[in-house]
Amino acid sequence: MNKETRSQKSEVRRKSRFFASLRMTAEGVREKALTGIVLAAICSLLFLGWTIPAPASAQQAGLAPGTAEARRLTLREAIDMALRNNRNIQLAQAGADRAAAEHQEARAIFRPQVLLGSGLAYTAGFPLSIEGSAPSIFQVNASQALFDRNLRNLERQAGQMQQAAGKSLVETQDQIVTETVLTYLDLDRSRRSLEYLRSETRNLQAAQQITSDRVEAGLELPLESTRAQLNTARSRSQLAALENQIALLEFRLRDMAGIPPSEGIVTESSEIPPMAADDTLDALVARALDSYPGLRALDEEVRAKEFQVKSEEGSRWPRINFVGQYGLFSKINNFDEFFQKFQRNNATIGLSIVVPVYARERYHARLSKAAADLAAARYRREEARATVARQVRELWGAIQQQSTAREVTRLELELARRSLDAVLAQYEEGKINRLVVEQARAEENRAWVNLLNTDYEAGRARLGLLRLTGEIRAAFQR
Repeated sequence: MNKETRSQKSEVRRKSRFFASLRMTAEGVREKALTGIVLAAICSLLFLGWTIPAPASAQQAGLAPGTAEARRLTLREAIDMALRNNRNIQLAQAGADRAAAEHQEARAIFRPQVLLGSGLAYTAGFPLSIEGSAPSIFQVNASQALFDRNLRNLERQAGQMQQAAGKSLVETQDQIVTETVLTYLDLDRSRRSLEYLRSETRNLQAAQQITSDRVEAGLELPLESTRAQLNTARSRSQLAALENQIALLEFRLRDMAGIPPSEGIVTESSEIPPMAADDTLDALVARALDSYPGLRALDEEVRAKEFQVKSEEGSRWPRINFVGQYGLFSKINNFDEFFQKFQRNNATIGLSIVVPVYARERYHARLSKAAADLAAARYRREEARATVARQVRELWGAIQQQSTAREVTRLELELARRSLDAVLAQYEEGKINRLVVEQARAEENRAWVNLLNTDYEAGRARLGLLRLTGEIRAAFQR
């Protein structure tokens, strides 16, 4: 009985090696045939005088469906296009322009204001005023604020809000650069991972077929067939999810950079600049608190609220304005009938002085409101400073953790590659079957995917630190 079992096993191994050699021979024949077809097509194109385009990257297989052609896009080009075309940046720029216009409007009060007009009208009886002026053929009104602490501090508040809007624009630009870089790197990483995941799926499908054959031959338990089917189904699910993610990332990058939907995108391998060797946690926290544009915008907002408080306090001070008026009168308005002497040209020039006497309730209410707004702005600034310091510490810890995690994934990949080499050597010697080979290849592809994911997460943490320290654009525009 033992001799019979050993002879059956040896016969199964002999048949397995025979079929494996047949598969390898068939694969070699197919490769030679495909190579001959490609060479023949190239020769035909050259003979007809056609030009052959430069081969695109293998990642074009991950392009979104419906794209007619692909454009090669570098990371720096994507950043420049996003800074020019992104709608959030354009919206922030509009806010900065509006703040500048409001500052200019507040400052114009202390410049001469001259108005030309006419109060031409027919008068029956006594000449009544028209909008506060006597009826006239032609009139000129001039005014200018000379001393007004309320308006002067409002003008200074508008200037600080203009500075805050400028800092907010810089913060938005840094945020868009960060999102663009992350999207670009994630798209490139996902496309490279897609190739490895497809290879893993093919390996698992082959392993599933081999396992099914071995189960039918009575060499494996039926449970192993179910396990192989589960592994293949998981790989297919991950493959579908990754393909959908690639389509969404390409759409997002195209939307941020302003690239037409008809154009595909081919990315290039890029890296985030490494941290300086002498960087410490305390130095990064101090740099972020000093340079982060969002905190600078909040500083300007607090100063603006301080000027608002001073403006309300200045409402109790006297106001002095320069005023001037000229009017060209006509007798049709009955001036000669109701006044002793008629004069056609009339002018008034002087100072308007207003001294507040009593407005206590209104003054205290407006001052309390301004003081509450100032306190709220200070609390927001302190909360933002604490948040930035916490984020820097979290990102610093993530960088340290990802550094050790990358070493783990690198060693896992090295182990998977060496294991595959050993398995292939044993397979050539006939010591193991093809099932083990396919499983080892799947492990190697999975190790590559894990390494790419670890590199992306480490770069994402470094990118966050560059944004918080205000160095994100300088790092990618050198």
